[in-house]
Amino acid sequence: MDVLPLVDLTKHTHPALSDRPILSSQRSGWRGVFFNHYDHPAHESPEHQWMQHIIGITGGRHPVKSEHRLANQLKTCYCQPGGILFLPAEVRYSSHWQQAGEFSLIGFSPKFFEQIVNESTQVKHIELIPQLDLIDPFVQQVGLALKADVEAEHPAGRMFGESLATGLIIHLFKHYSVWRPQLSCDLAGRLPEYQLRKLFDYIHAHLSQDITLSEMAGVLNLSQYYFCRLFKQSTGVTPHQYLTRCRINQAKQLLLKTELTITEIAFEVGLTNHSSFTRLFRQYVGVTPKAFRVSQ
Repeated sequence: MDVLPLVDLTKHTHPALSDRPILSSQRSGWRGVFFNHYDHPAHESPEHQWMQHIIGITGGRHPVKSEHRLANQLKTCYCQPGGILFLPAEVRYSSHWQQAGEFSLIGFSPKFFEQIVNESTQVKHIELIPQLDLIDPFVQQVGLALKADVEAEHPAGRMFGESLATGLIIHLFKHYSVWRPQLSCDLAGRLPEYQLRKLFDYIHAHLSQDITLSEMAGVLNLSQYYFCRLFKQSTGVTPHQYLTRCRINQAKQLLLKTELTITEIAFEVGLTNHSSFTRLFRQYVGVTPKAFRVSQ
């Protein structure tokens, strides 16, 4: 599978935005997707084209009045908190946000979007339909989950964000494309025991690394989308939940049986951020790593 480039907007200011984000996935390691959150003043953006497929999600607590010009049509919106804007790449678009407000941007490189779609169904051409002032609870919840993951500095590694991005791409393609797909795989099945054992062996052998979703799916020669679905149907948990549990269990053993520092143990189980490891450990175990070690 081709290695996709990191997608990030923090290295330069896009003509549509006058301010830099207050929260960014720049350090996430995600490939083909980014998340930025802004607290932006009122502004008017000239006609422009994004090179990524863009989702905008209105934040804050109050509606924000705005005007949008798309395909020579002008529309005035009172964007409610959680309201969604979906702009496919290279669509000509301009806007005038008449009030300050918070919003999040999620962007996918077209190559990554196409890769996920083609792994899931056969389609000759992807044509996405722009959306203004859209209400979509699934997109909203994924946006909130990505924001929380970035705020927490990716405590479970990059797989959580990649899993959310994969599911979001399929959702967008199913609901906002000219051609509505029939996904070609039987999702009622389960992974056979020998495949699960092969996958579990791989995970435990690479636990100290930041395992990606594509790497796990590649062990079984499955697409990322179907791998996530079949894995959960087979185990009852998502891939990132299983990986996190393995890391926490390994960390508990290292805390009890070694004199490694908390930071060294975090590295040993594939988590390079001390504070994120401590937060994640407390979430799963109920106490901090230090308190767990002392209590045993």
